[in-house]
Amino acid sequence: MSARYHNNQHHLFYIRRSWSSKKSKQLRSYHYCIVSIPVALHDRIHAEVQEVPVPRASSIDSAIDQLDYLSRYGAIKPTDNIEKRLGVLVALFECVEPETAKALRQQLRIVREFYRAPR
Repeated sequence: MSARYHNNQHHLFYIRRSWSSKKSKQLRSYHYCIVSIPVALHDRIHAEVQEVPVPRASSIDSAIDQLDYLSRYGAIKPTDNIEKRLGVLVALFECVEPETAKALRQQLRIVREFYRAPR
């Protein structure tokens, strides 16, 4: 079976060594920010987007609070696909952390291209 069909875990916020503060680790490891994706997609994301800039601590706190709220009221779910997750995260960071949002948007573009490609 090709790598396109084998999955592994992708942290939407990376690279790990940059996300080393207690707060950034909390966001990086937040259940909504880790998703199982095909190895081929995972490799392509990391080849094209070198890293996601770490937001300020206040932006991280706000994002986690908003993710908790959205989860509590069913607006986000553990079954959401990577495209939905990235869209939610872009919306959370768009106005307050433009560089973080830019890297998330780049991932979103790659995901959309990958799933629209012929299989």
